[in-house]
Amino acid sequence: MNTPPQHFKAELQELLDQRLAAPARAEVERHLETCAECRREFEALRWTKQFAAGQFAASADTSALRESIQRALRAEPPPAAAQIVRPSFWTPKWKPALACAAALALVAIFAFMLIPRRPGLLEVIARDFCSYQNQKLAMELNTTDVKEMESFFTAHGVAFNTRVFDLGMMNYQLAGGRVQPFEQQPTALFVYRGPANQVLHCRMYVGTTAQLPSGAVERENNGIKFHIYESDRVTMVFWQEGTVVCALSSDIPSEQVVQLAFAKAMLPAQAL
Repeated sequence: MNTPPQHFKAELQELLDQRLAAPARAEVERHLETCAECRREFEALRWTKQFAAGQFAASADTSALRESIQRALRAEPPPAAAQIVRPSFWTPKWKPALACAAALALVAIFAFMLIPRRPGLLEVIARDFCSYQNQKLAMELNTTDVKEMESFFTAHGVAFNTRVFDLGMMNYQLAGGRVQPFEQQPTALFVYRGPANQVLHCRMYVGTTAQLPSGAVERENNGIKFHIYESDRVTMVFWQEGTVVCALSSDIPSEQVVQLAFAKAMLPAQAL
């Protein structure tokens, strides 16, 4: 029985990238001298790397890069000086498939450049706090009545008990609130103001603190774990209440935000 010839796969890419040790490199190079199949695959890999390097060379000018992508999508022939010598594996049969693959890669890169990154929870909460401070985010209901605020949330699609407590004992008074969507679910956002016009935001949404991003400072108080973040000079403190996550955010000193979160979490809980 004849033993089928051994072919190299990953080693070809490593040889192309000059990552093979000397003994292995010598073995693969000897094999390429006698194996037409591996030699064709190696030439294909080498041409692809050369093509990609020519097409996607780093450029500080974003507009030039976009124009290059658009020009490639329109299938304009490159200047003669930029022509790449095609390897022996290039045949008319391969040309449509390779051209299609290159076009798809260009479209994917172009789309990645144009589609904005979706901000995460911490960014959204810090952004909303700053927008309110800059009068770019208005409350849908301005009220100091906690029951009126809770009824508003119920009437506008918030399906959980929002527990809008009176924080008068901590010298903070309710100012109003709004339903603020995040990732296609309604969240309850309400605002308190302190004696020197300090602003305190409270956010409540269905979820778990296990879904919070890494990097929090964790503290425990009366058996409740609090997760503390800093972003854009805004302190955010999260904790779990039943199936709901609560978050306090403010630009007042961090420890004051933490102590206010401790106090709010200790207020008499209602069924969520």
